[in-house]
Amino acid sequence: MHKLLIFILMFGTNSLPTETIKSVELSYRTRGIQQFLHITRDSVEVKINDKISHYKTTKTQWHNILKTFQKVRLSSVSTLKRPSSKSSYDGAFMAQLMVVTNRKEYNSVSFDHDTPPAELVKIIDAMKSTLVGTESKDVF
Repeated sequence: MHKLLIFILMFGTNSLPTETIKSVELSYRTRGIQQFLHITRDSVEVKINDKISHYKTTKTQWHNILKTFQKVRLSSVSTLKRPSSKSSYDGAFMAQLMVVTNRKEYNSVSFDHDTPPAELVKIIDAMKSTLVGTESKDVF
């Protein structure tokens, strides 16, 4: 018992591997239309039905996206409150956020594209900002 306590005090919990975000994806769906915004530290991929566009992610863009996750517990994104339900009758795209880490894939609750849960607004805005200056800027 004492050896375990000494080990913990010497090495602490900092020796545990941290969870690192590898990619984020925002999807919008409705009948006949599917849109995906997939972002990694190096690239942005926009897919609208079968048309795919690729862009480069800058270090600043990726840092800004990661920064928006500081106040959101990834384990809670699947249980966030859905502010509206227009997508249930095609009044809005059904949207979902997916976050892939080195440990796990997290999927948000589905939500209307124009009214995401408050906890996801800054994340989605940071993701959309990667499209500024591209031909895909008005898609999302």
